[in-house]
Amino acid sequence: MSNTNQDVQAHAADIAAALRSLKPNEQHRKNQLFSLLYPVIVEMLEQNVTQKAILKKLEEKGLKLHPVRFKDLMAEAKASSGEAGAEEGAA
Repeated sequence: MSNTNQDVQAHAADIAAALRSLKPNEQHRKNQLFSLLYPVIVEMLEQNVTQKAILKKLEEKGLKLHPVRFKDLMAEAKASSGEAGAEEGAA
């Protein structure tokens, strides 16, 4: 039985190694990156930098987003940062 246990442990180790070799989903990576950049994007928008200019710069740096996706990510980031709740409370 010791041999069977070793086989199972070896198989589990192989599976664990295979799982660790997986890379994050590209969409998830983009979402994470956007979340980190959100404060800077808001800052630039407040300084009247256009969305088009921001999208162009993001694309140059490897984060290509469609304008609709950009707006969706902005709304998601705003909601998760608690800004939406603060605005609703003020209204």
